[in-house]
Amino acid sequence: MESYVDPKKCSMCRQNPIKYTCPRCSLRTCSLSCCIEHKKTLNCNGQRDKTSFKSLNTMTDLDLLSDYRFLEEVNRQVETSKRDELANRMKSLNESTRFQKLIQSKLKSLWSIQILYLPRFSTRHKQNQMWFDRKADDIFWHVECRVFLNTFHTWTITRMPTKDTTLANLLEKFREANQSVSSKVKDFSSEEKVCVYIENFGQKRTQFGKYEKRSFNTVIDLFRERIFIEFPILYISLLEDENSMLESLSNKKT
Repeated sequence: MESYVDPKKCSMCRQNPIKYTCPRCSLRTCSLSCCIEHKKTLNCNGQRDKTSFKSLNTMTDLDLLSDYRFLEEVNRQVETSKRDELANRMKSLNESTRFQKLIQSKLKSLWSIQILYLPRFSTRHKQNQMWFDRKADDIFWHVECRVFLNTFHTWTITRMPTKDTTLANLLEKFREANQSVSSKVKDFSSEEKVCVYIENFGQKRTQFGKYEKRSFNTVIDLFRERIFIEFPILYISLLEDENSMLESLSNKKT
């Protein structure tokens, strides 16, 4: 014959009146010690199962509040996951490639030239064709020239080795590629007839202003100790048009 179990007594010790109900298994206990004992005996973690089924007629206001908080927690986790995914995607877009890191390292260590890269989806980054040839141990430059011929005419030279990227070579290639642009193109035949400016990006060179006039042999002479975004930009004009070019630069017509 089964012994009588008082439903008002602790389910563990069977002696004291009940005080607590386990949120997980609904076992009723009288004290902390009995509560701990029931967790060990029944392998219960004491935490309410938020996804367990409960019939509508047995639900209380506390159950509704708990379900509401559970849905809020799920929504927060979903939003956090979306943000983390977007952050990882943006990080991969902003991360430099192996060759870009080689270019940055070589330029910075040898000539204190700093190249800053934009995200991969940006137009300027897609245009950049600067390349590092590991076999030749040389950088092939991408240089944008904005040549002033009454207005600025943009012309780009790409994949030119460092030793060949001189002002004379740039002018020669410009004349060859732009004969039909203006009758003044033939005047860009000598280094003595032109002036070259570069933008002082990230440099505290107040004595030169935003644009500094420079003379150079190779690009290393010109770009040493400078900062560029993706690739260098040169502003070139004939000496006779220098003031007009500076006026256009000051008016931001480039």
